[in-house]
Amino acid sequence: MKCSRAVALVSSGIDSPVAVWLMRRKGVEIIGVHCSNGLLAPPGSADIVKALCRKVGIRKLYIIRHGELVQDNLVRGCQSSLICILCKRFMFRIAEAVARKEGCCCLVTGDNLGQVASQTLDNLVVVSDAVQLPILRPLLCNDKQEIVDIAKRIGTYDVGGSAPASCSIVPKGPATRAALSRVLEEERKFDVDRIVQVAVSTAEVVDL
Repeated sequence: MKCSRAVALVSSGIDSPVAVWLMRRKGVEIIGVHCSNGLLAPPGSADIVKALCRKVGIRKLYIIRHGELVQDNLVRGCQSSLICILCKRFMFRIAEAVARKEGCCCLVTGDNLGQVASQTLDNLVVVSDAVQLPILRPLLCNDKQEIVDIAKRIGTYDVGGSAPASCSIVPKGPATRAALSRVLEEERKFDVDRIVQVAVSTAEVVDL
């Protein structure tokens, strides 16, 4: 089977639109998944994501009720230092479910190695364990300034570069070397499959 379609996790920040743009340059059709933080998200963040998607050639976007379905549960029910990792594992599972629905063969993220929370090397391994589809990370080893320079060149920096941080539940002391066994223990507190199923079935699907 020829693989020409992928699902990308897209935020209102700088990195993910650049990752999508790089994949689009290689001829890969991208379907976007935006995990909205709902009431916790800054005003207008969904509109910024839609504008970024148009800029980089995404024509179909799933907007997930992530704040209500995932983040609220994590804040109330899990070890705070693992919130970012658990949240990202949910994002990956949701993106994988969309990918299977849409006939896509891999996932794309704007992960950049060495950033805090879920993007340290140890945590990337733990997060990747949540899904079976390959995860492509075009920006993994770029310097931040290199990513910013590309974003400015392709016009996405002016759209999303000044957007406020989209997550307000990042803990003060996020784990940087999480043990998979501990993460799995925390996940057993939730009906993961049901949450993912509801997230996809209730998504707002936008044609851009």
